[in-house]
Amino acid sequence: MSMSWSPSKVWRPNDHELSPLQEAFRDNHGLQCGFCTSGMLMSLLPLMTANEQPDEQRLRELLDGNLCRCTGYQNIVRAIQYAADKINGVEFREAAE
Repeated sequence: MSMSWSPSKVWRPNDHELSPLQEAFRDNHGLQCGFCTSGMLMSLLPLMTANEQPDEQRLRELLDGNLCRCTGYQNIVRAIQYAADKINGVEFREAAE
């Protein structure tokens, strides 16, 4: 399926690679069972295409309508921040807890 309306750096570069957002979810343990993952990825595409650098509060507001029963959302938020930094060419810095 072609996502021609999205910049290729946000969606998949080709059929054999993950997008930065998909890769970030995988590498930062932002998914467990996978049931909510597709909805989260799709709802985050506008944020990623806008090249925003959202803070944690903004991300949690964006995820408000997506229910994940497996995680505490911290890894999901971390994954999104990681992907946004990667897309924008910024070095990822994890927030102090």
